[in-house]
Amino acid sequence: MENIHFSTASIIGAIIEGFLAVLLPIVLIIVWKIKTKSRLLPFWTGCLVFPLFALIIEGSFSFIIALVDSKALNLLSKPLILYLFSAAMAGIFEETGRLVGMKTLMRKYKDRRDSVTYGIGHGGIESIIFVGGAASVTLLIALITNAGMLHLFTDNYNDALKEKFLTSVNKMTENGFSVYMWGFFERISAIIIHISLSVLVFSAVRQKGKIWLYPLAIFLHFAVDCTVILPHVFNTPLWLFEIVFFIACVVVAVFVAAYYRKLPQVLEKEERLQQVETDISNSSINQF
Repeated sequence: MENIHFSTASIIGAIIEGFLAVLLPIVLIIVWKIKTKSRLLPFWTGCLVFPLFALIIEGSFSFIIALVDSKALNLLSKPLILYLFSAAMAGIFEETGRLVGMKTLMRKYKDRRDSVTYGIGHGGIESIIFVGGAASVTLLIALITNAGMLHLFTDNYNDALKEKFLTSVNKMTENGFSVYMWGFFERISAIIIHISLSVLVFSAVRQKGKIWLYPLAIFLHFAVDCTVILPHVFNTPLWLFEIVFFIACVVVAVFVAAYYRKLPQVLEKEERLQQVETDISNSSINQF
């Protein structure tokens, strides 16, 4: 364990993955802004909602459930149940976050383009935090390890904790260049599904009789995230999981894109027209 070393390919892979994970949402929002002239508040709303609902609220709730479970049934010790539980929590809390954000911070935003703008922000900040952040930590540990200064982390650890830490670092050295590239590829898939689900929830919030799209978004989020059981439960190759996950996200996106094209440019427009017509009709009747 004392001869732990990160290969040059691993270090380069981590650098490229982190750089692309941060660059991707920035490029997307710039291109979308230039192409559609969309307003940016929905983007910043997505950037706020994800960490608030997915990291803080969902994280706290999942921690409490896991703590209670460890004292009782201990069901989450089973990998299949653990990953199904995680997928369900992600679906419930992230889609609820979308709903709340669109009902509050975005209450005056009713153009269908705002749903896409929000999705870029929600999926983009996830990419920056999870992949960009993880890549930065990996790079830091790799440089310290290869400089022979890993003891800076372990000097104050007891033997058991030191062994556990060194085992984790040693496992990180096994990640080749391709692992990091697959990690970035996964962010492309994730942003695709986030934009798709944002369109559904936006419609649920803005259109009368469409609230059923909110639980549909929860289910689709859960179903797509369930693909994670492939490598973690059934030990399939990483590339197979990434391809299945990508296909699942694209299939959802194809149907949502068709739905998006049928939406009015400004949602609730029809309802407002109907209300105006009703008001005019009532006014005419009152005149007589």
